[in-house]
Amino acid sequence: MPDLVDRVRAVVPLLRSNARRCTEERRVPRENLDALRETGVYRAGLPRHLGGLECDMRTKLAALAEIGRGCGSTSWVSAIYTDAAFLLTKFPDDVQEEVFADAEAFFCATLAVPGRAVAVDGGYSVSGRWPFSSGCRQAARMLQPAVVEGGELAHFLIPAGDLTIEDDWYVSGMEGTGSNTVSGQDVFIPHRFAIPTTTLLDQRHHSERNAGSPFFRHPPLPYLLTSAVATFLGMAEAAHEFAMERLPRRGQVAYTGYAHHRDAATTHHQVAETRMKIDAARLLADQVAALMDDRVATGVLTDQVDRARIWGHVGYASRLCTEAVEVLRLGSGASGIATKHPIHQISRDIQALATHAIMVPTTGIEHYGRALCGVDPSTPLL
Repeated sequence: MPDLVDRVRAVVPLLRSNARRCTEERRVPRENLDALRETGVYRAGLPRHLGGLECDMRTKLAALAEIGRGCGSTSWVSAIYTDAAFLLTKFPDDVQEEVFADAEAFFCATLAVPGRAVAVDGGYSVSGRWPFSSGCRQAARMLQPAVVEGGELAHFLIPAGDLTIEDDWYVSGMEGTGSNTVSGQDVFIPHRFAIPTTTLLDQRHHSERNAGSPFFRHPPLPYLLTSAVATFLGMAEAAHEFAMERLPRRGQVAYTGYAHHRDAATTHHQVAETRMKIDAARLLADQVAALMDDRVATGVLTDQVDRARIWGHVGYASRLCTEAVEVLRLGSGASGIATKHPIHQISRDIQALATHAIMVPTTGIEHYGRALCGVDPSTPLL
């Protein structure tokens, strides 16, 4: 679906023009969301019978990376909205038809820090505080975890109007994701809007209409991971692009004999090394996206080794992107610390995103290493 990527690429100038505003307002500007909705990217993971694209992984990765070239926060929130919609396709068909009836609705989701749920007549009474709810301010419903009496973990689709957004997202990077804590107390959720987390994250679902589509054999966790790494790729590409655009205008290297930065061996190493790091990261990400597409096309389910490999590759790719941006930041000199300089925002954003628990490189690399050694996974997510 190269046309989807082209449509998203055309929105990048708007995203860049709004990047500072996105940071200052601590939410993605509505213009960004409206323009991206027109491209169809938010329908990437929806079933075709509901107007979705059932988009292949490589195209989804490329599209979200393009958004990241324009604005890291917008890319991350777009990944959350796209992936949360994909998770909702695990619910029964009547739930999907209801929630997807509003083509302009966005959904967000979290996996960690569960609340509690008590069984009541007709459903559950759910209470909790869910931090890091990226994109919560524009979401119509939120998919949040809670432990049901008896110990089972489940996810509940909660109307945004039944939750309180705690304005606590004051951070040093990725401010525009608006990843505030949301909370609710004794919110009634009907049975049909609840799903066991084991079902949500495996390759089973409650949808009869989606059962015949190979697309919905994609395992959710790898699906989420291939979206997450796209933001890293996009930000790293943008950093390199800005550095190369600025290079012809950079004059003498202070305290050296080089009259122009482009003549300095240090510059040559910086631009080449970072280009190779970004290219290597993209190759790793493309490789796991292709693996997922191949598994779906051949009807082979991804096993634990596949899932660990995807997590490891994504973690390592994110590390390479973060390292590349740091080299480019240092190479920008003192002018790069100016808040108006694009590398300043990109550097803060990618450093912040690199602390996300699921993206910490050592976690994914360890999981992949355990799989290669034939050791059982240390997380139920695999």
